[in-house]
Amino acid sequence: MSNATVQISITLRDYLRADRLPTTWCAGCGLGIIMNAIVQAVAYRRLDMDKVSMVSGIGCTGRMSGYVDCNTVHTTHGRAPAFATGIKLARPEMTVITVMGDGDAMSIGGNHLVHAMRRNIGMVAIVVNNNVYGLTGGQSSPTTPVGGVSTTTTAGSFERPMDLEALARTAGAPFFARATVNHTASLTMSIEKALTVDGFALVEVISNCHVIYGRMNGMPEASDMIAAMDGDTWRTNPALLKRADQSIRVTAAGVETAQELRRREGVSQDERSGRGVIWTSSGSIDLSHRYQREMTARQHDEVAT
Repeated sequence: MSNATVQISITLRDYLRADRLPTTWCAGCGLGIIMNAIVQAVAYRRLDMDKVSMVSGIGCTGRMSGYVDCNTVHTTHGRAPAFATGIKLARPEMTVITVMGDGDAMSIGGNHLVHAMRRNIGMVAIVVNNNVYGLTGGQSSPTTPVGGVSTTTTAGSFERPMDLEALARTAGAPFFARATVNHTASLTMSIEKALTVDGFALVEVISNCHVIYGRMNGMPEASDMIAAMDGDTWRTNPALLKRADQSIRVTAAGVETAQELRRREGVSQDERSGRGVIWTSSGSIDLSHRYQREMTARQHDEVAT
């Protein structure tokens, strides 16, 4: 075990409820990687855990709030953004992290997620996208891809999956990033960046559910699903984007460009999921701060009169 691994392990124990470990997640589940990334991002930002709140809903992701040693709330299915909104309006100085699964956030809780983005409530919303309802029986979710087999789409899903990036852009979220559990450094940096946003920051994490979804779709091992993520995600690192239209090997003559290679593989860039920070906008103001200022001014006027 390397010194870096030992150091990270020591750091993680300071931020977790060690008496609740091990977790109830299946072996190989990406949720442990995601929790690790969240904790590391919080540690890098040197945040006081007494001033951090994690809110979760129902589902496999919902269990995460029980393992993190901060102010945690395990709420009802789909309502995590609503509870997080209440916390942020009451205590705008707190860092609020909301963790949800794709079904929790985008189906049952889609209404709450959209309006939290529209109102620009100051929270970091982390949506774990594993294409399925994992805990409740393996039903298809809003992100199940076309052809994906689940307990409710045994012949393969024929519905177009939801695009969380497009939803966030339309609702006016000032920050959106996408990462995978196969690229932990990028995932941690995306969450760390989201923690600096003044307003609503959304991070979509492509994860694996090999025990439920994987078994029904020919990928029963965690390694199979995680490796497959490179097949449908493309890098958004600026240095790599500069190389996007260049030859794969700079010194080789007549080799295919990255775009030509994608076309030959039958996969266009538009069909791939982005990886990394997709967009961020400046100048947004967290509604919770505006709300607190307005209420303080109103109370001052009432006292004055």
